[in-house]
Amino acid sequence: MKRRLALLLAAATTISLMGCATSNQKAAETTTAAQTQEAKAETEKAETTEEAEEAESEKAEPETGGYAVQPRSIKDRTLKVGLIPVTMNTAYTMTINGAKKQIEDKGLDIELLVQAPASNTSTITEQGNIMESMIQQGVDAIALATESDNSMLPYLRAAAEADIPVFLFNMTELDKDNIYYVSSIGYDQYNAGLEIGKYVAEHYGDKEVKLAILEGYAGIVNTMRIDGFKEGIQGKDNIQIVASQTADWTREKGQSVTESILTSNPDINLIFGDYDEMVLGGLVSIKERGLLDQIDTIGYGCTKDGVAAIENNEMTATIDVGEYGTGIDIIDAVNDFCIEGKSVEKVINRPSKVYDKNNIGELDRVIFE
Repeated sequence: MKRRLALLLAAATTISLMGCATSNQKAAETTTAAQTQEAKAETEKAETTEEAEEAESEKAEPETGGYAVQPRSIKDRTLKVGLIPVTMNTAYTMTINGAKKQIEDKGLDIELLVQAPASNTSTITEQGNIMESMIQQGVDAIALATESDNSMLPYLRAAAEADIPVFLFNMTELDKDNIYYVSSIGYDQYNAGLEIGKYVAEHYGDKEVKLAILEGYAGIVNTMRIDGFKEGIQGKDNIQIVASQTADWTREKGQSVTESILTSNPDINLIFGDYDEMVLGGLVSIKERGLLDQIDTIGYGCTKDGVAAIENNEMTATIDVGEYGTGIDIIDAVNDFCIEGKSVEKVINRPSKVYDKNNIGELDRVIFE
């Protein structure tokens, strides 16, 4: 457009100069007229080039709503689906179990290939290597859990170039305009943190609360959960956060960190951890010190052991974020897109729900099967 405008201005200037010519400037007029004609031709050429570039740009856009690959109908053989979690823990095991159960219940001809990174500290590199391996194996679809789709963009592009649809799950940070994944499946992690924070604000009312927080590894997952929780208790001056330490998502570290917190803050009366496993570790230290009556504990994730702790009056509450149901939704989305040839929603989220001793009996135990 800038080039076109410049050419038009040049032509206009030339014409203006022609209007100022006198009768003894015939040769100059002839030359100027030729230049004007040339400028006009250049302008038309620029317009044609610009239109062609715009058409090419439009042609490059995916034909389906937000997909770099097309739905397909694979019904004559076993569909191979690679599933790559961030790591192997209770939450991802629940998702995998939900996926397996849905394959069984629907009688789908799907083979689930699960492979996780060996550690939490090099997840992106390892996940990239796993994706490359699965692309080379020629899987039909990939389900990937990662902290940020942008960090995995080169691998998502590679899958698209190999015509392999990718379904993200359990995401925290997400670019909804990214055409290299078909659908993001899971729940809103910030909102789940917000819900459990609101539960704390309502449950304790105006009671003075000295709160310690057990955090997971530093990263967007931990940040979103903790920030949501803090928003939920915002404005409650009676709730004071006296400690907040990393416990690495594990039960073992949850125990050692809680021991350290209790030594420095013996008067705390509430511990929140943004994953049940850390809180369950903290419970060991609390019980060893005989402080179950003094300290309430609230988790996140609704794991089997977390639910058992609530039933045993040891843990106060947790939040079900639909880890098991996410596995079901992954298989349903893969089935629709890869077998039935249908488009699917760009974002598929399950609702979250807080459970404590008052409603724990309502929880469907199928999530632990």
